[in-house]
Amino acid sequence: MNKRIVKIICAVLLVGLMGAAIAFYLVGVIRDGAPMTKNLFRTLAVVFSCIAALIRLYCYGSERRRSLEFYESQYRDNIKDAFRDEPGCRKKLLVAIRLYNENKLDKAIKDLSELKTAARQDDDFYAVYLFLGLAQTDRGCHQDAIDAYRQLIDLNLADSTVYGNLGSLYSNMGTFEDAIANFRLAIQADENNAYPYNNLAQLYFKNYDFENAKLYAHKALNINQKFYQASSLLAIIYSVEGDDANAEKYSHIAVACGQNPQNLKNAIE
Repeated sequence: MNKRIVKIICAVLLVGLMGAAIAFYLVGVIRDGAPMTKNLFRTLAVVFSCIAALIRLYCYGSERRRSLEFYESQYRDNIKDAFRDEPGCRKKLLVAIRLYNENKLDKAIKDLSELKTAARQDDDFYAVYLFLGLAQTDRGCHQDAIDAYRQLIDLNLADSTVYGNLGSLYSNMGTFEDAIANFRLAIQADENNAYPYNNLAQLYFKNYDFENAKLYAHKALNINQKFYQASSLLAIIYSVEGDDANAEKYSHIAVACGQNPQNLKNAIE
């Protein structure tokens, strides 16, 4: 049954219950001559409960889903002209992206997998396999995610985002050489993308290679001065190295750009 119809039925039942409670109270007072205080609090309790239920039903009962137009705008750079001449497929793609954002991963993967056979143009393949990779990653199926991104590489459609996502996958799997190689490919694909520089910095830091970590963190900041992840990492490294002046400098930069001060303090400690 349609959710809207269910909501209307529930609202009618609540209003009916509220009306019945008031009617019984008035009948007791007017027809039977009962004192006004008799059953008053019980009636009020029913009325207020129904009002509260109606408020929850229409204000908090379910979060309003974001429109497909929102996701089309949000992921414009990734979707591009995918399924431009096939409105049904484009809508299905947008629905799958919404499902992915709502963490309904199995359904999103099912819809995206069905779209693979409908893909004809480069933008079709790119959008489908990119979001398949993202959904499989969040689902914890790393090899399936890698396979999706490898499809884009085989189709010569891989870009900085694809290589960066692959690098993050390999990093999470502990395959550091593959992670470094893909982050470098991400930089080659787009030298103005700060994320792979920062990811390389974080990876080198995990391996206690502080010099390379600082090198790539600075490169990330040169591209985007408000990239607080990079400035936070620099604050931590300089603190570890005992360079208090630089540690304080980059701590201030990180906090000014949005880093939580307590989180940074805890990381440094």
